[in-house]
Amino acid sequence: MIEFRDVGKRFADGTVGLESLSLTAREGEITVLVGPSGCGKTTSLRTVNRMVEPTSGAVLLAGRDVAQGDPAELRRGIGYVIQQAGLFPHRRVIDNVATVPVLQGLSRREARARAAEVLERVGLDDALAQRWPAQLSGGQQQRVGVARALAGDAPVLLMDEPFSAVDPVVRVELQDELLRLQADLGKTILFVTHDIDEAIRLGDRVAVLRVGGRLAQFAPPDELLAQPVDDFVSGFVGRDRGYRRLGFLPATALRLVDLPTRADANGDTAGPAVPGEWTVLLDGSERPAAWLGPDGARHDLGSVYVTDGDDAAADAAGTLRGALDAALSSPAGRGVAVDGAGRYRGGVDTDDVLALLDRSAPR
Repeated sequence: MIEFRDVGKRFADGTVGLESLSLTAREGEITVLVGPSGCGKTTSLRTVNRMVEPTSGAVLLAGRDVAQGDPAELRRGIGYVIQQAGLFPHRRVIDNVATVPVLQGLSRREARARAAEVLERVGLDDALAQRWPAQLSGGQQQRVGVARALAGDAPVLLMDEPFSAVDPVVRVELQDELLRLQADLGKTILFVTHDIDEAIRLGDRVAVLRVGGRLAQFAPPDELLAQPVDDFVSGFVGRDRGYRRLGFLPATALRLVDLPTRADANGDTAGPAVPGEWTVLLDGSERPAAWLGPDGARHDLGSVYVTDGDDAAADAAGTLRGALDAALSSPAGRGVAVDGAGRYRGGVDTDDVLALLDRSAPR
């Protein structure tokens, strides 16, 4: 648990970095700090490992004031991931990751063994362990940075805009990887970003900061989207917050409808199952492969609604957002629903989704 108690920071030139920040990052959760440039996100993060010393207040880690004790020892017990990974260019990947275990007293052989385990956990191939950082892609470097932070087995992980320097596709992959790791490891993570979409996707709770280091709102993502406290938060969260909130609303009450289906184990796609009807084409494993139009022509499925996916990457599984995406992206005017294994479950009607959304709206 990380607790900020009235933490303030005023720099030598008089600039206020933080103003009486009070919040608690709960154990085993991802707490995200988000806000515009100059709001004190990184300053807040760095007070935890004492890379920035506050001028007032206190930061407590597991109930202990971080100002008490040796800063170097404190930092060895906290994982730290920064933008563009910050790898040592003169060390191979395996030795970059082994750095903290060596500092903690493990032999080089033991540290490399632990590093190899962590590299596998973050999804990096063994062949990359002997490469130099310059030989890796940006996404691979960030994975190594995460692995290095995890190698010390610290309960707390600080992440300062770790995914902002990679392209959007890789960024989503890294977010998925973090969610998967968190589901397995249950670290206490303090995560800094300027991207509200990333904050909402990753955070168990999100702290929105104003310029000048003042806390505007601290709440779970659903509450932040549904009930922003003022115009600043509302504007920062964005005009489409209603749609994004759908990702936090369960669709358990959604009625699935029957759709015409047709087996296509032999690749025969001549004509729909029901003349004049849109038909779902199923492969030999009962997974939807395509739509057949009323004229028998084959069409792309569009998005599918995953009813019960348990993969962290399937963040719209079982939600109204996933159901509405499927319905609106379908050429047939109805979406296709599948289970977590991708097998056909039924259809999704747009009107049913909108009616359920209306019942879920705050009153």
